[in-house]
Amino acid sequence: MLTENELIKFRRELHSYPETGWCEFVTTHKIVEKLRSFGLDPIYGRQVINPEFVAGRNPAKVEEAKKAALEKGVPPEFIESMQDYTGVAAIFETGRPGPVLAIRFDMDCVDVDEAHEAGHRPFDEGWASTNPGHMHSCGHDGHATMGIAVCNWIQENLDQFCGTIKVVFQPAEEGVRGARPMTETGIFDDVDFFFGNHLGFNLPTGTISPEPGVFLASTKLDATFTGLAAHSGADPQKGKNALLAGAAAALAVHGITRPIGEVTALNVGTLVAGQGRNVVAPNAFMQLEVRGETEELNAYMRDQAIRKIKASADMYDCQVDIVKAGEATEFKPDQEAIELAYIAARNVTTEDLSLIHISEPTRP
Repeated sequence: MLTENELIKFRRELHSYPETGWCEFVTTHKIVEKLRSFGLDPIYGRQVINPEFVAGRNPAKVEEAKKAALEKGVPPEFIESMQDYTGVAAIFETGRPGPVLAIRFDMDCVDVDEAHEAGHRPFDEGWASTNPGHMHSCGHDGHATMGIAVCNWIQENLDQFCGTIKVVFQPAEEGVRGARPMTETGIFDDVDFFFGNHLGFNLPTGTISPEPGVFLASTKLDATFTGLAAHSGADPQKGKNALLAGAAAALAVHGITRPIGEVTALNVGTLVAGQGRNVVAPNAFMQLEVRGETEELNAYMRDQAIRKIKASADMYDCQVDIVKAGEATEFKPDQEAIELAYIAARNVTTEDLSLIHISEPTRP
């Protein structure tokens, strides 16, 4: 069995080189190699992803990530075997009749810079992100490490189980992009119980929460505005200002009227536009998300956002292309699964652990 120090070391290795969704080539390699060291034969890459259902994937960034992975020492033959996709699954067949259990962990990072200053523990101890613009600020390095520990434990105790156990390491959780392409491979078609996990940032250390509450449905949108460049001093009237169209859209989206008493959320996260201070901006690119407590509420927010983006483009005589970069429906945990999680949690609870119940809607 892996020791606590070995797991800490593995987690910090992942933390020091975080990779964004669909670009987790180094991470996939580390996970596969660790699973192989247990005597397992994991499937990975294209084997666990259905490309037909992939969204929010930037081919140029994927190629950059593959080159970076080679520079980090990932063997070329391994990169080739992935067939351009990331993700891993380990399947345990006990040979005894029983249910099919799936346990899911994620592995991608958030596109944000990590603090490199005294007082930030990863920096002080030498394991902060070395990949600029990327950080495991959502704890997926911890999640993947938990998945490794679970696989190690299952393999060491397989004679105590029955049925089939599938442990999956999902890419592209951020932006809710990776779950459906994995599901559409059919890997979960025979699953009786499905469990996921997440570190609880708002919970005291040592707390186990078997009932996470309700997760909001969400849609992620990318909007590309196309205008016409012109000299801002000589011929501004000849231009079509995509920057203003994008800015108007950002304000309009945030002005969506929310249903009273219902849980909804929205955010325009990025808006990049223009080419120079004396050029009427011919381009703009916006990334946004909407959420709703139910699929109906999310659909309302999504449709309102799209309507306002299109209207803003029309106001400035620009074209706009709107692409769905990710989507997830509402999720309400199954009561039977919750009870099983409570039973399991009680069996491992010590004086340092407590059980709590969360009933308020959560926002992943």
